[in-house]
This record gives sequence, C-alpha cells and structure tokens, in this order.
Amino acid sequence: MDNSTIPCNLHQDSIKAMNEVKLKINHELSINSKAKYAEELSNKADRLAHCLQYIDQKLDCQYCRMIAALNRKTAELIIKARSLSL
Repeated sequence: MDNSTIPCNLHQDSIKAMNEVKLKINHELSINSKAKYAEELSNKADRLAHCLQYIDQKLDCQYCRMIAALNRKTAELIIKARSLSL
C-alpha cells in the first residue's frame, strides 16, 4: 500500500517499487543479500531523483527529490555496512 500523496504517476510507481525493494531488504538476513537489494534501491532512487518532469518551483517535486535522496542514503548505509563487515 502506498501512503504517498504526491499526485504524479512516476512518483507513485517509483515509491511502490522502492517500497517493494525495502521489504526485500528487511526480510534478508545476510548483509550481502541486503546490500544486493540496496544497490537496486539506490538505482531506483537515482532514477526518481533525475526525473525529467522535475519543476524547481513545484513543492511536490521538491518533496519527491527529497524522498529519493533519503532512499539513496538508506541504500548507501546498507552498502557501507557490507564493506565494513568484510
């Protein structure tokens, strides 16, 4: 279920896809498996952050880009944890 209120199909689809990947991350036990999905999450967040429909003055676009950045940070932390466990 998507709780997002940003009325953009690209945003809605991206949030749904990122949430599915985050569920996979949460269900994995090994850091290597989590990191594999974190890389996927990072890619999806990057695609959202580089949206061609982005409008600087539109608040929804600013929020969307912030959500993408937060998801990218989440992915980076998981990937970093993998490198620390090696």
